[in-house]
Amino acid sequence: MAQQRRVTSTPPPEGKNFRLASAKGSVKVPFELFEDGILLQFRINNSRPIWFFFDTGASVNIINESLAKKSGLTGSGVTSVEGSGGSTSGFVVNDVSISLPGVEAYHQTLTAILLDQLSAYEGREMGGIIGNPFIMNFVVEIDYARKVLTFYDRKVYNLAGEPDTIPLEARDGQPFVKVELSMNGRDTISDLFMIDTGSDRIFHVNRPFAEAHRLMAALPGAGTVETVGAGTGGQTRFTEVRVSSLRLGGYSITRPVISISQDAEGIGASDNAGIVGAELLRRFTLVLDYQSKRMRLKPNASFNEPFEIDMSGLNLMSKPDDFRVIQVERVRAQSPAAEAGLRQGDVLVTINRRPAGELGLDKLSKMFRQSGRTYLLTIRRGAQVITARLKMRRAV
Repeated sequence: MAQQRRVTSTPPPEGKNFRLASAKGSVKVPFELFEDGILLQFRINNSRPIWFFFDTGASVNIINESLAKKSGLTGSGVTSVEGSGGSTSGFVVNDVSISLPGVEAYHQTLTAILLDQLSAYEGREMGGIIGNPFIMNFVVEIDYARKVLTFYDRKVYNLAGEPDTIPLEARDGQPFVKVELSMNGRDTISDLFMIDTGSDRIFHVNRPFAEAHRLMAALPGAGTVETVGAGTGGQTRFTEVRVSSLRLGGYSITRPVISISQDAEGIGASDNAGIVGAELLRRFTLVLDYQSKRMRLKPNASFNEPFEIDMSGLNLMSKPDDFRVIQVERVRAQSPAAEAGLRQGDVLVTINRRPAGELGLDKLSKMFRQSGRTYLLTIRRGAQVITARLKMRRAV
């Protein structure tokens, strides 16, 4: 049995909840982009660097329960966290420090829940999710094009009184902005939608909002597809459809695909209107200033890229030992994958003669969004090794 190592905290500076190790009042930290999510190596107290997602959609900081126990982090009481697909229970770890190189926030709380299953769907080990209790200590600039986060001391730089900014409303510690949605190019519906860097979708609408505005009844007879995803609370279901436009701040987003939640519980069933996801946000540099209640957007070189979703019909997951075994978790009916004869439980061995494990779920996700591309797959099905030809086809 591996020996547990207790991770101890460093006392904070007198009277301060955060620290920036820069006389200029700003610190830049490079990040990795993984399925449009922001990944950074955080330290919890004095731990080794651990990969966490940086998530403006998270109202709490989350640590994988198995990691918390290995690190000797103990908590008290049982708490419930509502996520995509439903809620899950865990325990609370109080008064920890969370840090990046040159950036530290003190007196933070972690909620420990099991994330092992979600790690399998992400294709890599998840230490947890760093959310708004950490983020709101700073003014934060997210530069998706350069993959750099900049943390500012609010006394040095903020958006108060700045022109060309967007009003920001905080709800339960999460940032919301006004978005106008047009299904048909004429009528518009406007409401506040959450800015969620942790969502890998483009834009999704929660079920109560969709029902109140009869969005399902307004959908075309063709050009929709039902999809399944995974969240911290379990499985999620969406109807995907391409709509006329969105308007976010001063920017018109043309022909995006939106995801209409079919969930009966979890975030998709909440009273909030929905979420602006990372597949849309990555087309900007954005600045979030919770204290001044403002946000700034600046389009980057990806702004005019078309919006696409999966064209294969495959839901894939990895085995959590080393995440190099890629397995078919679900095949969508009447999709290219179904027509190619793929089945649940098939293991992807090679794709165009490249080992599937070397590509990983992130690269496969991008490959399977390219209309007209054809891939030669080698599949292991039990004791059989078979080949299949998979041609991408746009579903919406």
